[in-house]
Amino acid sequence: MKIRTLMVLGSIVFIVGVNVGSTRAEDFLDIYRAGQQAEDSGSLDQAIALYSDAVKMAPQSVRAWAKKGEVYLKKGDPKSAIKDLIHATRLDPAYAPAFARLGFAYNAVNEYSNAVEALNVAIKLEPTSSEALNTRGFAFNGLNDYDHAIKDFDRAIALKPNDARYYNNRGFALNGRNEYGRAIQDFDKAIELDPSNAMVYNNRGVAYMRQKKFDQALDDFNKAIEINSKFASAYHNRGMAFSGKGRHEKAVDEFSKVIEMNPNSPVLYKDRGTAYAKLGEYGLAKKDLEKSIELDKRFAPGYSALGLLLAKADEPSIRNQAQAKKFAEKAVSMGDATTPELTRNLADVYKSLNEDAAAILTLRKAIKMDPSNKEFVELLQKWESESPVRVSSRIQLTRPKIFTNLW
Repeated sequence: MKIRTLMVLGSIVFIVGVNVGSTRAEDFLDIYRAGQQAEDSGSLDQAIALYSDAVKMAPQSVRAWAKKGEVYLKKGDPKSAIKDLIHATRLDPAYAPAFARLGFAYNAVNEYSNAVEALNVAIKLEPTSSEALNTRGFAFNGLNDYDHAIKDFDRAIALKPNDARYYNNRGFALNGRNEYGRAIQDFDKAIELDPSNAMVYNNRGVAYMRQKKFDQALDDFNKAIEINSKFASAYHNRGMAFSGKGRHEKAVDEFSKVIEMNPNSPVLYKDRGTAYAKLGEYGLAKKDLEKSIELDKRFAPGYSALGLLLAKADEPSIRNQAQAKKFAEKAVSMGDATTPELTRNLADVYKSLNEDAAAILTLRKAIKMDPSNKEFVELLQKWESESPVRVSSRIQLTRPKIFTNLW
């Protein structure tokens, strides 16, 4: 016999269809509640086992499937969560929380387009869910779609103005739009609301660093590390700030600390290799840059940095012009076509090889990608004034567009 049981759990009231007798229905409720208690106490494996028993007893219980997926998320297993949450959304296409959690799970595995798709449904079903808006904004950040991200964070903040996470995430998006002043204002607000959050100090430090305010950046990275001594990103960023100040030995020390924490990161070897190159330690630099490529054969910044080293190293045993050009060109061909730094590095390699025309044309391409980059513009003007040949097709340098809408 199929019965429909009114279920009250905390403030949640819902109906669960169970194709069993009343005794079995009571057993299901007991198991479900036991799963919640295990989850609340942090016994996540036990909670998963209990929710698994619950869905065996009531395979049409959307909330049991969704709760099981949610616990997998807490356990750090987003792939298992995705399977259960997809099942929940198929059972009930009108259950917004399952779509919201599914979007969160997709974010956790960097499947941002799938996350947006799931969260679009969640927000259509519950337009005032600040959490769903925040999670979709996070996904847009992952897609580098900062305009849409900022719109979602604006709406989330309007609905819940005292949540530090929303300001932090909007600040991240503003950093992505190179709006560092506004980003810092959001990070300031996030710190006011949650002064013990190491990530916010780290993110504000990044904004200061991009403004070349390296001392303020270092203060923030130091604070982040004081709060969380295992925060690898803060050590990494502190190393970048030391590099910005020309303190490359300190930078090497910081990058070495993070490599101990994360020995398989091509980014860390690339950054330490770049710091070694600044110190004139070309052998160590080459070793690190080659390691970054060994770890990820598709890591374009590693090829780009290695190309620069081989083109500009003062040490004859390291300098290799043919290989320099090959690696720098490969980086541009395999990298993100919208990444101006790779194109700027290729221009620098051409310049080091005395290929002035190619250098100028390539730097112009980099400026088209990032017209607000003053360093690129000033370098182009310098190269053009020094070049013994006139390079045709000069690009028109225009002011960057100022956004009108506001991770």
